[in-house]
Amino acid sequence: MRTVTIREYAAGEASYVASLQMKFYAEAYAFKGVFEHYLLASMAEFVVSSAGSRLWVAVDGEIIVGSVAIVKFGGTVAKLRWFIVTTEYQGKGVGKKLLDTAMQFCREQGYTQIFLWTFQELESARYLYKKYGFAQTEQKPNIEWTDRQLTEERWDLFL
Repeated sequence: MRTVTIREYAAGEASYVASLQMKFYAEAYAFKGVFEHYLLASMAEFVVSSAGSRLWVAVDGEIIVGSVAIVKFGGTVAKLRWFIVTTEYQGKGVGKKLLDTAMQFCREQGYTQIFLWTFQELESARYLYKKYGFAQTEQKPNIEWTDRQLTEERWDLFL
């Protein structure tokens, strides 16, 4: 493994990030195709209207091994999205680099609140969110993405 660098995404990579997400969640948690629709619809919306928003990829050479995005939600509120690190790069500081990049962008943009949605089984991500000061603020059941019920969680951070 070479040094992983973080950079803004390039044309064509947004769909690759959606594919990374779908592949990971399908393999690890048996997510169904409806999740892919959710990913692609939200990613298409981002690509069309990304003012105040950014998507970064973590790359090892030419290989994308992770991503994170900040999407302007309204006013001074942003949503953290598409945070993923491929399995073989987890635990190597890549997630921290991605979140550091996203948090710095939020400060530069003057965002005062950042929120995200995750689900309970994502323990490594939840650990990082806590470390960065996010707090869980809401829960709701999700029966769309898998054949079993997930518990989605909203996490918020006030800057």
